Amino acid sequence: MGRLVVRLVCGGLLVLAGGCSAGQSLQSTASPSAVSPPSAVSGRADVGGYSLAYECLGTGSPTVILEAGYTASGVDTFGEVIMPALARKTRVCTYDRAGDGTSDPRPAQVRPLTGATQAHELGALLEAIHVTGPVVMVGHSYGGVVSREFAVTHPEQVVGMVLVDATSEPEIPVYDRLDAGPWIDGSVTPAPNQTIDIHATVRELEAARTLGALPLVVITAGILEDQWLRTVPLLEAQAQTRLAGLSSDSVHVLDQGVGHMIPSEDPAIVIAAAEAVIDAARSGRLLPPCASVIVHVPSARCVARGETARQAT
Repeated sequence: MGRLVVRLVCGGLLVLAGGCSAGQSLQSTASPSAVSPPSAVSGRADVGGYSLAYECLGTGSPTVILEAGYTASGVDTFGEVIMPALARKTRVCTYDRAGDGTSDPRPAQVRPLTGATQAHELGALLEAIHVTGPVVMVGHSYGGVVSREFAVTHPEQVVGMVLVDATSEPEIPVYDRLDAGPWIDGSVTPAPNQTIDIHATVRELEAARTLGALPLVVITAGILEDQWLRTVPLLEAQAQTRLAGLSSDSVHVLDQGVGHMIPSEDPAIVIAAAEAVIDAARSGRLLPPCASVIVHVPSARCVARGETARQAT
């Protein structure tokens, strides 16, 4: 569930309250803004009877897809600093998942609701707005789950990934044991269909145990803020190390002194990580050494492969 949980919708914090196929022929309702740069497009796209809000900036390939955290708007999370910075290098898009931000709520008949369902919705969105080429996924918190699911369901498109203090499978039993509540990814009220089957989602992720040699940067918050995960700091550290081990071409960094809200608290580290993955994807080469990736990010510390990066609590 993502970290500091307070049972209110608070931007990208994982905050608790309490399948459309990508292959469908869909129509985009994109409408370029008259006051935005020529490369900027924002609008809504129909993904099967309901529409998702999105925004894209820049030109170039691969396209970076910015996936926000639990209940969060992608535009609100990434639009102020991270999107414009990455748009100087390539095309970058973000969006609001169904029921989040200004996107439509998901119809009740869309079942089951898992991370794969949300990945298929993203695929439908990208098809509708004609993003057909390679993509780099950047997922914050629960957005890391959707990013990984998209890599599983659309392996021909994903050429790199950045996981930003991402939620992962070992955390779920902790939330269960401490009765953290249902996984309701949505800020729209009433919410007819926003409760994620998190255990089915875990099974989906566990069925795809590796990302192969996909260029991958894992960013771990230096401060563990989540009230439930703070009870198991070693498990959480190991969960982050496990994420870095999903690819044979990975870099793992600890963002010292920074909490879960890395996109707003330290956008520079997200930008640096994404740029390194973009360059690796374009060149077909391995990621550079970690020190080269974070050379301009003073808060970051490299974590050796297999090392457990302990967070402050």
